[in-house]
Amino acid sequence: MRRVKLVFTLLAIVIFGALIFYFYNELKPKPPIKEEVITEEKGEEVEKEEQEPLVGENIKRPVLLFEKILLYPIIDYPFVYAYDPENKTIKEINLVDKTFKEFYKGGDIKNLSFSEDKNGILFKKDRNYYYLDILNDKLERLPLNIKTAFWYKNNLYGYILTESSSYLADLKKNLEKFVDLYILNPKFDVLNDGIIVYEDLRYVYSSPLILIKKDGTKKILLESAKNLSALTDKNELIFISLMEKGWKSYLIDKNSMKLKEFNFGTLKEKCTFKDILICGVPKNQTLSDPSNWYYYKENFSDRLVIFDPKNNNLKYYDLDKDYDILNPTLTPLGIIYLNRLDNRLYQVSLEDFSFQKNEE
Repeated sequence: MRRVKLVFTLLAIVIFGALIFYFYNELKPKPPIKEEVITEEKGEEVEKEEQEPLVGENIKRPVLLFEKILLYPIIDYPFVYAYDPENKTIKEINLVDKTFKEFYKGGDIKNLSFSEDKNGILFKKDRNYYYLDILNDKLERLPLNIKTAFWYKNNLYGYILTESSSYLADLKKNLEKFVDLYILNPKFDVLNDGIIVYEDLRYVYSSPLILIKKDGTKKILLESAKNLSALTDKNELIFISLMEKGWKSYLIDKNSMKLKEFNFGTLKEKCTFKDILICGVPKNQTLSDPSNWYYYKENFSDRLVIFDPKNNNLKYYDLDKDYDILNPTLTPLGIIYLNRLDNRLYQVSLEDFSFQKNEE
């Protein structure tokens, strides 16, 4: 009996000692967690450094603008143009007086875009592209052989794919052929005197970057690049991301001259570029296949990166939570963006932001 008591006493001492050790380790001060931050140096490749988490002014706390779920937002302050999936409407929302007006009601809207003057709407529904003329309240279904379409300012262009040919056509000129193309899944963007095109990285591993000039001639700006994603400033500059010994980005001009190298990569849907380049940049820069993001196999947790080409000024900000940023746009309120994790608009105030939005 005495031996049993001794065993229980020793066991109690061991358990009590283990509890003391556990609570000591849990309650003692922890060393700071280290994570990668983006640094940038001019003219040479920059390595990622292990540093303490950013504190102070570089930590931003976004504010939810309103609870409404929106898709494909185009932010042109004070207006937001978007698709409201709950009410199944394409609408314009005024951020100042909180009013809105509806342009079209219908379900399953995809690939929404607006002309530069906001008088024309392009969208995809039931595998067909539609053009809505707002001024004349006229809806037109585009030809079935149009694989994709896009705006060049206020003109619509379509990529037409048939069994015998593939070409770019001006839709306002009765589908008049503009230039032959031999690309199955093209992505387009526009410059002041031309159009850039490359293969969608969701379907191909590598692609060249091609400039189509206004006279229909073509020029290769970039030879075959892995996981290419490109965005223009609609003038003369092109921001490109690609895989090249890691994920990285460049700023080039329409003559393919490299003007700037960045030590990060991202996707065009996560950026806007009008005078100032603003991007959501994934903290995880070790991805082998960024296309997984398009298929929702992976979500990103982003930083905001802002670059002003005129003064070579780059800033970046960490956010207080995980945000998968889409279409970040500079406004008088700060930067407004869509968070893909909940499809809601957020605002980041930038009191210390030294760049000014150019007046038109």
